[in-house]
Amino acid sequence: MRLRSKLYYYPETGFTSNSYIIEDGVRILVDPGHYDHLRDLVELMREDGFELRDVDWVIVTHAHVDHCGSVHEIQKRYGVKVAMHEDERQYMQAQMRFAPRLLGLSFTPFTVDHWFRGDESSCFGGLDLKILHTPGHTPGSISIYSHDQKYLLTGDLVFEGGVGRTDLGGDTNLLIKSIERVSQLEVEMLLPGHGPIIVGADNVARNFRFIKEFVRFLVSK
Repeated sequence: MRLRSKLYYYPETGFTSNSYIIEDGVRILVDPGHYDHLRDLVELMREDGFELRDVDWVIVTHAHVDHCGSVHEIQKRYGVKVAMHEDERQYMQAQMRFAPRLLGLSFTPFTVDHWFRGDESSCFGGLDLKILHTPGHTPGSISIYSHDQKYLLTGDLVFEGGVGRTDLGGDTNLLIKSIERVSQLEVEMLLPGHGPIIVGADNVARNFRFIKEFVRFLVSK
């Protein structure tokens, strides 16, 4: 579904994640989700005239199987390049052991062609993107910000009315710091890893106020 020029949204269809396409000469697929729902994503993309073979890069916001369990298959079929934060390297290896044992889900290793380090400006052609290291949910979680178009992809940092869990190798204190950081950005469209998107600067600000109060309440318990 086209949200605005050069930005597309594909909502989750089960145990997977929201996916996004960003394009401007280079086409990026953010979080293609779990392999079991890859066919759903392909059908949604085709409604906008896209095929997986059209993708130049996959960006993984964090190494949970519901966000990147399909990456190996996409990479194997089409040779798509993959980018992820370097602080997720060891965490991904642990998740590949964890997912089959505790979730009963396969998680096949994939090759990362570019490791983000700290924060980075876009290295993908002419795209106006800032890669922000926003740890907390996982050590190497990232958010993706467009200053020109005022949208923020948050992975599992924040959702509508909620925040990402930290009990699977995350850190609540880092999560709080990351939320505070991104809440200072000018955002007119918040694009989370799960659940509905939030449109309008006032609605985004209201959501940040709510979740910061929510987190403070949880920490005080």
